[in-house]
Amino acid sequence: MIIKTKVGKNKTMGDYMKKVDFNQSETLKNLAKSFAGECMEGAKYQFLAQMCVTQKLNYLQTIFKTLAKHEMSHAKVFWDEIHQNYKGDVIQNIDLEFGYPFDCIDLLQSINCHKQSEGHLAASLYPQFSKTATAEGYPDIAHKFDLVATVEECHTNLLGQIYKKLKGDKLYKCAKNQKWKCNQCGFEHTAKQPLQPCPLCGYDKGYCQIPFDVQ
Repeated sequence: MIIKTKVGKNKTMGDYMKKVDFNQSETLKNLAKSFAGECMEGAKYQFLAQMCVTQKLNYLQTIFKTLAKHEMSHAKVFWDEIHQNYKGDVIQNIDLEFGYPFDCIDLLQSINCHKQSEGHLAASLYPQFSKTATAEGYPDIAHKFDLVATVEECHTNLLGQIYKKLKGDKLYKCAKNQKWKCNQCGFEHTAKQPLQPCPLCGYDKGYCQIPFDVQ
């Protein structure tokens, strides 16, 4: 009998008969690595959000806080998979050895570093973890890795747009008229640039929503 798994590959039923003991599996280690990595990514996005405040880029601060929330949600998914599959009441320690980028303290370059990191997760690391989970008999965990990878791909796309606009000094400049909306009071204005300051609430243009292609 042939079945199609959630990760899109044809497997025989025999492929899932020999499930690796979860406590001894590479999947456990990969989940732990992913949990730690997502927690660190969440913290780093919070740091980026703080940097945006000092540069009066309040709408970018909102975006990075949202990305931080996404990463912590991913961490919870991996945390839950560990505890739902682990045999035993208490996990005392999981020994891990892996490298992790610490980026830099410059806002522009940090955004670019995050873009590269998210791209690596989406295109390489999580697909490999998914493949391992499938091979060890955990297709549901593999599917979770695949789903998180799709979100990281979206993050990569968004960060690329932010980096390009910020580097080219085009966060609040467009070649043609478009709608600008103040994220503080909701005032809308159509032009090539937002009004500075907002004529309704008086807040700086850094509170204005920036148009990004999020598809």
